[in-house]
Amino acid sequence: MHPSFRTPVWFYFGLAFGIAWIAWLFPVLASHGVLTLSPAAQLACLFAGSFGPFVGAFVAVYRDGGWPAVREFAGRALRYRMGFVHFLAAMLLVPVAGGLSMWWLASHGGPPFAALVTASHLPLLYVELFLIGGSVNEEFGWAYAIDRLQQRHRLLHAAAWLGVIWGCWHIPLFFITGLTQSFMPFWAFVIFTVALRVVIVWGYASNRQSILVALLFHTASNMTFNLYSMVDRTSRHDERGFIGAALIILVVAAVLALTAHCYRRPSDAVVSIETGAKS
Repeated sequence: MHPSFRTPVWFYFGLAFGIAWIAWLFPVLASHGVLTLSPAAQLACLFAGSFGPFVGAFVAVYRDGGWPAVREFAGRALRYRMGFVHFLAAMLLVPVAGGLSMWWLASHGGPPFAALVTASHLPLLYVELFLIGGSVNEEFGWAYAIDRLQQRHRLLHAAAWLGVIWGCWHIPLFFITGLTQSFMPFWAFVIFTVALRVVIVWGYASNRQSILVALLFHTASNMTFNLYSMVDRTSRHDERGFIGAALIILVVAAVLALTAHCYRRPSDAVVSIETGAKS
């Protein structure tokens, strides 16, 4: 059955964007010489803003169904039972796509193919990125968002729209000097966010709305940017490595859009938050 959402969807997106964009405004202004921020203050603003989707989701869930709904929603991050294929995709899809793209780039005038992180450092890096690198900060929010968007759209359309929204949520970061996004072409970033969101929603919807699946996908994605020189920070601005990885993921997303059961079933079969349900 469909739950009763008491919170207007604009309220959630207003919080998710408002918290992020207000916090990120200060580093944007500092990057353009309007004010001065210490490195610690800039990091604090970036970190605080990244929790916009998280805060927005839990405020909205509480408004929808009180503490029982909050417990059910938070409990989805503990749904560790998932399909083996979904688990492999969550852990390896983006790293493999990034590796293939950087290997291709190395043979077409790019830097030599090499990993930037040793195997011994990967576990710690993964844990850091999982907890404070954006995964927890964002994926609870995007889980709530997909539940709301599929009220009016088929799941595939909702996932694609959320990918666009996800990309646009990052817009201020493109104007902060030195951040990864400031070196990327925005159009390629949106291709990446749409394609990856279609894949993440596939894993999420195929495993009883497991937020843990989404967390694993997001963490592996962020780890890939630490594992390879995916973004060219030099004056050459050769972003073929990132664009290539985005296109590989787009191909995977297209295959899933055509074949995945969750994207082919009728829209009234999709499930959302069930207030008070057990995980």
